[in-house]
Order: sequence, then structure tokens, then C-alpha cells
Amino acid sequence: MYNTSKVVFSPRVRKSPYFNSTIKYGATAFSVYNHMYMPVTYDGTLEDYKKLLDGVQLWDVGVERQVQIKGPDAESLAQFLTPRNIKNCSIGQAMYAPLTDFKGNLINDPVMLRVDEDCYWFSVSDGDLLLWAQAIAAGYKFEVEVDEPDVSPLQVQGPNSIKLMTKVFGDWINDLSFYRFKEINHEGIPMVIARMGYSKELCYELFLQDHSKGDELWEILWQAGQEFNISPGSPNIILRLEGGILSYLADIDRTNNPYEVGLDRMVDLDQDDDFIGKDALREICLKGPEKKLMGAEIHGDPLTIFNAEHWPVFINNKNVGSMNAMVYSPRLNKNICYTILDIEHAKSGQEITISAPDCELKAVTVDLPWLERA
Repeated sequence: MYNTSKVVFSPRVRKSPYFNSTIKYGATAFSVYNHMYMPVTYDGTLEDYKKLLDGVQLWDVGVERQVQIKGPDAESLAQFLTPRNIKNCSIGQAMYAPLTDFKGNLINDPVMLRVDEDCYWFSVSDGDLLLWAQAIAAGYKFEVEVDEPDVSPLQVQGPNSIKLMTKVFGDWINDLSFYRFKEINHEGIPMVIARMGYSKELCYELFLQDHSKGDELWEILWQAGQEFNISPGSPNIILRLEGGILSYLADIDRTNNPYEVGLDRMVDLDQDDDFIGKDALREICLKGPEKKLMGAEIHGDPLTIFNAEHWPVFINNKNVGSMNAMVYSPRLNKNICYTILDIEHAKSGQEITISAPDCELKAVTVDLPWLERA
């Protein structure tokens, strides 16, 4: 699915602690994400997808850098950065916490982890959120330190993930609730283990706290996973679209606000605390969004093409939005895609035409998601 030329590795782009392992186990294509190399496929998008559904995979997501906020004003700054009310987030709990700018537009959609009473991690999508958070902290004189700690996530994905995790770390894994985490030291390797991940399959995220131990952690899991049909993998577009999961800068970007892309539930305008974009989001809420994220199902044979940019969407020869990501789903036996449409056309059952560079694709809009969480 991915058409790539040769990748030349250099010191200019950072490598994750698992980089050598991804090369060893056959990564065939990389992207650049948060100024780092991210493997995107091993045996091809479809084959990687099939292997995950039949076993367990290791995903190098070390590109998900952490922005750490620590100090007396850590909670205040964390709340100021996100429109979601985080006051009830306890130590050992994580929350999806999208961030907006002063116009109410999305600048990132991280998961926030409350590591301690005065320490938060924002596990960020692609973008320079560290610089943003440091500037806000300095400009508004929050008493905090904002930096990037030595923390690199590795995800364990697939139906056999719980078998692998309990074999390696113990039966306490069974008691770990969704979006909860625990800090441990396993055989001299410090990490935080969370019950979450970038798909709606059964999954876990291991936040390694010593970059020198990356290949060692990978190998421990790899060897233990042989009986569970383990394979290497990476964030998979088929899984992402099936589950209605968003990728910042691919599916949504700074031209979108939370109300347009189904994240209005993450905006608490009634909370007493102020946050960046509150006035703008209140106005958007009152007026209503001008666009809306919708799913769509493309008619015809299974797709064999991949969109490297957003393609325009038309109704009766009028441009009404864009198609931002598409793929064939074997489980659904359908071609599925994300669209962002003008609000008057954003309704289920709407026939649309997607203008690809070499053809026109006919589709019908549907509500998201296609699959619920495992």
C-alpha cells in the first residue's frame, strides 16, 4: 500500500530505543513522526493486519514523545492546555485530552497520564507540543518544569496480548482497567504499563523509562511471545479506520475544532477553570460547527490505491469537503474512508463522489465507528 523510495538514515532524524529491533525483524517502510523514524509496515499493510488479528504484535511507537509537566502548578497548567475537565483524574489514570489553540482549533490530541500528584505526561501526536507547552508555561508564569523525559512507548497489540503480558509480568495484568497504568521495574527495566493503545483491539502500552533498554525489552517480549504467534507490526490504517480512531495531521488538523470531528464530549465549557480556546469554543458551540467528520463506504472492488493527500468530495458537481483517509477492510468486506463535509451534507446515507487523481469514486456516508472496542 505504501509506495516508498529508499530511506537514508541520518543523525538529523532521531531513532527510537526499539529502532534496531525493528530493522532486525524486518521493517520495510518508515515515516517521520515527531522528528523520529516510525516503522509503518513489515510485510505490507494487509498482511500485518491479518497477523495481528491472529496473534500478538509489538509496535514501536517510541515516536509518541512525552511532554512532562512537573511542579506546584502542574495540574493548573495541564488543565489550561486542554478543554477537557481533568480534575477527577487520579494518580495512575490516563485520559484522552485534545488540545486547542486560542481560536478553538485542534493543535494535538494526546493521551494525558497523571503520574504523580504534581506530575503529568502528555503522550503527544505528531507536532511540536513541547515548545507550545513551554511557551505557555513561561508566558503565564506557571511554577512548573516542562520537558521531555526519557520515556518511550512500546505497544503490545492483538487478541493474544493479555496472554503475553501475564506470562511476562504476572497475573496482576488481568486487573488493570482500561486507561489505568502501573509503574514497575522488570528485571532492571523501569517502565509504566498502561491498558490502552492505538487501536480498538485488546492492547497494552509499555512506557519504557530507560532508552538504553529498548532492544532488551523487545527481546524479552519477542521470545515470550513465540507460543502466541507473535509478529512485528506498526500503527495500521485498516485498524484505525475500522475503529474510528483519528490520526492528527492525517485525518484532522489545525483547521478543525473538536465540534467538527466528534470530540465535543471532550469540551467542558461549564468548568470553573479557564483553558486555552474557551471563549472561541463557546462561540462555536452556540453557532454550531460548519463541518463534520463522517465515515463513508466506497462502492466497487477492494481498493488497491492509497491517498497521499486529501481528495475533494463533490455532490452534484459542488465541492462539499474532503476525503482524508481510505482503505479496504477485510473484516467488513468494504472500502471505508473518513470524510469531512460541509454541515448541510454531513448526514448518513448521502451519496458522494470522491475525486481521485485518476478516477472518480462513488460512496455513501455512514456514521462512525464501524467497530467497537474489543
